[in-house]
Amino acid sequence: MSTQPADFSLPNLPLSAPPQAEPGRERGVYSWWLDTARYPTPEAAGLVQLPDVPRLVHASGMAEVLYVGRARRNLHQRIVGQHLRRTRSSALRRTLLAVLLPGDPSWREGAALDGRGRVVLEEAQEQRLTNWMQEHLLLGWAVCETKDEVDALERRWIEEYEPVLNTDSTEHGAELTGLKRVLRDSLPSRL
Repeated sequence: MSTQPADFSLPNLPLSAPPQAEPGRERGVYSWWLDTARYPTPEAAGLVQLPDVPRLVHASGMAEVLYVGRARRNLHQRIVGQHLRRTRSSALRRTLLAVLLPGDPSWREGAALDGRGRVVLEEAQEQRLTNWMQEHLLLGWAVCETKDEVDALERRWIEEYEPVLNTDSTEHGAELTGLKRVLRDSLPSRL
């Protein structure tokens, strides 16, 4: 669901399940939330090794923010084309793998490093991760007019709420980077 510029309040963003989400082709800032109506705790969703930081609860009381990102050109392309498809180009997907892995080592299956050292998944595992996201997460976004507005809003939301899966500009980012390093170090190289 999108909001108008006056509604740029993260706790009040309209949320939808990823399969029903229809982000437009505008630029904006998006947020991924744990659906606590279905999975009351991160552990119940398989997220067993999250940093211990306070999490923003959505105004509905039915979700906790996990990640904030930006689409400087196209929300649809960023959300659907990257976050719901390709681990190689999605920091969110790589971080999810790193925090899901300690609770379920099978997330490592079909994963490797490409020639540039990026985490890639075989098609079946890409689909498995997409299915997990569609089942466990909710999505909200705000449309922005300019790239400067996108950058400013993303920065404000990350600084104010420190989403648990964001690494950049958060105090817990080093902990997540360490988890991602453990994942990368455990993967074979694929040429």
